[in-house]
Amino acid sequence: MEHMTTITAHQTILEKFIEHEIQSLPSNSYSWSGTLSSEANTIIHQHALQNDITEVQEAMCNWLAYSKEHMQYALDYAFLYKLLRSLDKVWVPSSLSQDYEELFADSLCSFIDFCLALLKKQRDLFPPANKAAYYRLEYLLLCLDFIYHMKFFKTCCPFKKELHREVIEVIKKGTLDWYDTVYALAEPQVQSEEQQVTSLVSLTDTLNTDIQRAVKYYHKLYQNIVKVDYFTITYKQLEKLIAEDVSRAMEEVNRNIKAHVDEKDEDYNVGTSLFELYLSLKELLSYKQYLSPNDAKNLAIANYHHWFKYCVQRWLEIAQNKAMCRIKKSVELDKKISLVDSMVKHSTSAVDTSCCFAQIREFWQKLDWPDTMGSYIYVTKVTDDITKGATYYADVMHDKLKQNGYFDDEGQFDVTEQLCITINDIEHVKKSLKPLPQTLGYSEIYHAMEKAQSSKSAKQAREALHSLLKSADEDMSNKIWHIVQRVGDKMRPDIKKFVFHLTWAPQSVPADDAICPLMEYLDNNLITLNNSLLRANFDRILEEIWNVVLNELQDQVESNDGKDPVFYERLFDALEILIDFFYADEKGLSMDLIMSENCKLLLNYLKLNKTSTEELIELYYLEKLDEQVHQESSAFGILNVKCYYSQEREKLCIQVLSASNVIPLDSNGLSDPFVIVELCPKHVFNRYEPKQTKVVKKTLHPLFEEHFEFVVSVGNCRHRGADRKSVV
Repeated sequence: MEHMTTITAHQTILEKFIEHEIQSLPSNSYSWSGTLSSEANTIIHQHALQNDITEVQEAMCNWLAYSKEHMQYALDYAFLYKLLRSLDKVWVPSSLSQDYEELFADSLCSFIDFCLALLKKQRDLFPPANKAAYYRLEYLLLCLDFIYHMKFFKTCCPFKKELHREVIEVIKKGTLDWYDTVYALAEPQVQSEEQQVTSLVSLTDTLNTDIQRAVKYYHKLYQNIVKVDYFTITYKQLEKLIAEDVSRAMEEVNRNIKAHVDEKDEDYNVGTSLFELYLSLKELLSYKQYLSPNDAKNLAIANYHHWFKYCVQRWLEIAQNKAMCRIKKSVELDKKISLVDSMVKHSTSAVDTSCCFAQIREFWQKLDWPDTMGSYIYVTKVTDDITKGATYYADVMHDKLKQNGYFDDEGQFDVTEQLCITINDIEHVKKSLKPLPQTLGYSEIYHAMEKAQSSKSAKQAREALHSLLKSADEDMSNKIWHIVQRVGDKMRPDIKKFVFHLTWAPQSVPADDAICPLMEYLDNNLITLNNSLLRANFDRILEEIWNVVLNELQDQVESNDGKDPVFYERLFDALEILIDFFYADEKGLSMDLIMSENCKLLLNYLKLNKTSTEELIELYYLEKLDEQVHQESSAFGILNVKCYYSQEREKLCIQVLSASNVIPLDSNGLSDPFVIVELCPKHVFNRYEPKQTKVVKKTLHPLFEEHFEFVVSVGNCRHRGADRKSVV
């Protein structure tokens, strides 16, 4: 008993020195390393020697004194951890009396309870942004873990709950208390719908921040030191709590939205706070990636998007109405259509309309609807809204041209920059539809439908969405073509006049000179078009003008049939000049577009009519020779002939050998065939009479074996179209 009093006195002296050191500190107590002054250490050491205090007893006194002061002052847990290790190192069974063991056991239990109480408030006491506090939390957990592994603790406190269970209970209770606190802080004083939603946004954002800290900081400590899955415990608890509060609030919101929709209240607006809440919940659910597959199942917020179905429908309706108003307003403000800048060939209304569609697409991408297959109805709505807006824009711009007299038959027509920019505007808005399949995730929807339902469902969805795009594209293209065709119609009278002058210019005037007025007219108008139109639209108008020019040339040819070759030669040369002009060294129309079927027919017709009779005859025989070269069979039989030219005698030698499969002409089913050999064309071989073989009676496979010679020069044989004609 006397020795017990001595040890208690030793502990009391140590506590006094500890309090003195703490009160002398210029800063926080947890920054103190636990080291006493040299004078204090000397006194403590002398007292231990004089009273025969053993090493384990001294270690126990140190722990009792420091752990007791730790209840009042925040001490360095790294130092306390060091004291525990020192005590565990020297302790052996029976090294302390039963009284000391009970005292020591009570001290450890008190320390554990105190630390668990601190862990319950860890978000406030140990914020990860404070490195010193985070360091203290780490060593606090190390102290707890070490105590539960100490030989003494296992021996003297066998009925104490497992640390793992103790920590889990503390985390859950602390998380619930913290949630109640932040919920109370976020709860609005005015209970309006907007205020309630805003408070839920604030609450969810706070939870996201807390869970992010759990992932980045707390979970690592708890998992590594005390083997507790901190993240899973807190996440599953918080997501369940927030799900209950949000679902309850959204039931009321959806009732209000449905009521206003049923009443057709178009002025009812859905605030942006609901969208913010949706995004916050989406972020909260994204943290499930850190859960195990089993823990990730059946989360309370897994189907959070179901709470926002009515909201999304209303958002899209509002977006469509605002888009239509914005398009109409942008066109109205576009009173004087001008270039946005020198490099952009469209007006501000086209830019505003395209930006409006981009904002709707961006809204949907941010929404990132979790149910891919279920998003089909919304994607269809978004696609329909955007395509309707695009066709509406094309209609408005088309009507604006109509109001300005563009489609009137009277009045002078000039290719103006306003006309070009209008065409470009419609094209620019039409192009804004192209990203829709990718940005709205068409392919993902088809894949989800095919997987969950059938390939038939996926096909139907594909056809429905693409029909919307195709219909809008065709409508806008038709509007552009209507305007483009009107350009051709407006230019037709002038083109007709210039083609007429070209046709009836004096024969002494070359085609290059006669076509100059037409070329100047085309050049002046095409310069304006090229400078103001986008390439695709310029090609459209260029093709239309080319067709008008071609039709007018065709009309002149058809109305002046039977003219002399000079007439046709002039038009042939003019057509070749126009082909080069519209091709423009690959800068104009493609040669495939220029050389249409009508163009080829007209070229061929002019070429034949400008050609002399002799040349036409030669062309005829050339075609016949080409036909024979490519002929694989004949219905009239086969004639075997051998031809060669003797240079020495200047003679063309022709051997008629035989024939086979001759057509039967007699009633007996046979024929009396013979062969006539003739040199063509006649204007080249006019001095040579045809020669005939003998008649072979009653056969379809005659054998002639006859030889004919013609005195012909090499030049005549090589003449274009020179031919030997044999008739059986």
